[in-house]
Amino acid sequence: MKHHRLEYDLAVVGAGPAGLAAAITAARMGRRVVLVERSGCLGGALALGISPLGMLDKKGRKIVSGFAEEFFGRLQARGDCLGTDACPKHNSVTGINAEGVKRLAIEMCREAGADILLHCEVLKAAVQGRRIDSVDVYGKGNIIHVKAEQYIDCTGDGDLAYLAGCSYEKGREDDGTLQPPTMVYTLQGVNQERLFDYVENHPEELRYHDRAIYENPDYTAEHFRMRPSHVFVGLQATFRRLKAEGRLPVERESLICINGTHSGEVYINATRLLRTDATDILALSRAVLDGTLQAFELTELLREHIPGFEHCYVSSVAPSLGIRETRRLKGIRYVTGQEAKAGLVPPDSICLSGYKIDIHSGTDTGLLFTDIEEPFGIPFGCLVSAEIDNLMMAGRCISCDETAYGSLRVIPCCLAMGQAAAVGAWVAAKYRTLPAEADIEEIRAILLEQNAILSMPGGEEEVREQSPTLG
Repeated sequence: MKHHRLEYDLAVVGAGPAGLAAAITAARMGRRVVLVERSGCLGGALALGISPLGMLDKKGRKIVSGFAEEFFGRLQARGDCLGTDACPKHNSVTGINAEGVKRLAIEMCREAGADILLHCEVLKAAVQGRRIDSVDVYGKGNIIHVKAEQYIDCTGDGDLAYLAGCSYEKGREDDGTLQPPTMVYTLQGVNQERLFDYVENHPEELRYHDRAIYENPDYTAEHFRMRPSHVFVGLQATFRRLKAEGRLPVERESLICINGTHSGEVYINATRLLRTDATDILALSRAVLDGTLQAFELTELLREHIPGFEHCYVSSVAPSLGIRETRRLKGIRYVTGQEAKAGLVPPDSICLSGYKIDIHSGTDTGLLFTDIEEPFGIPFGCLVSAEIDNLMMAGRCISCDETAYGSLRVIPCCLAMGQAAAVGAWVAAKYRTLPAEADIEEIRAILLEQNAILSMPGGEEEVREQSPTLG
């Protein structure tokens, strides 16, 4: 067993959207940063081919900018992003190319000077009092002893905080049921024009018989034709029929088909792994295997039953699951679904979320889809551990309840949180204080200089600023 010792100002664990934004932002601000990732690539959900939803709010207003906009802009400049298009169902869609994401993530980390450790799993967090003194990560027979002044947990699952003994919540309040993971995969050879012609002539394929709340008169074949960045959610009638015949391999009511950047290319987000706790390695392993088989079984049915898919083939299956929900860590603040629905923007907000509350049932085909009428703010304290003084978190493991989580878990918001966590850590280090004591006004001022959006324009549509509610 080989042992290594590394020292940094800041260690960011997890290289998904939040981790990328945190590591790159911090390194640009002069910090010595290491980014630790358990897989073999950077990008997390972005590298799976999942299109970011929620750059715009329900009214079509931009609510996320800063690092996120820079990242997608650079992708678009080289043809790896289709831009952001409004969507009547998802507010907005930003179509991306997964392989392009992986390339740009490496380039931006190297430009900023952030070190990267891949294929490294957090093994141990050495805690002294209320501080993490060091973290041991393991990879390929190597133990790397990482000592840092500050740590940011961007694992999504809250793995670092869990190993440090931090408190957390998981799943539904009443029974702990978690939203199901998905296995995203890529199809080539799809004739989308034939698909759109088919749904135009079969409008029942875009309708839920008993769930009118999910329907939108503007969500049509013409919408898909006119918007390069789109997510097709449909084939409800076919899915019902196949399920009645006992032939549907997934517990879903519809197909989610994400437009790719190349002709004939789509990402399919329609597998469903019910009753799966992705923090349980046995359950996680089983879900990866089941999800991979579901991808091929579903593709065979699409080829057989749906015009446009006759000649498609699976070109790749994501190297890891798309995990919708695991741990939510305890911060010094807590954002609730009630605050989200009310559009509250506390004075200590460091980013906004305006995506719909989107909660997939972990036990059946059910889906809770609730509009957010006005964007809500995420307080800085939701990114600060209540129990470990030099630990922050960003991404879907922040401090919130299940309902607020249904909105803020999406990629643009995670990018914004990662950027904010890095700035907060920098301000705390500048004054040699704890993140919990960092000057929120200075944090917000720096974020605004970095083109982050912290509030909406004034006037009749102004988002209300309220006093923060302590969690």
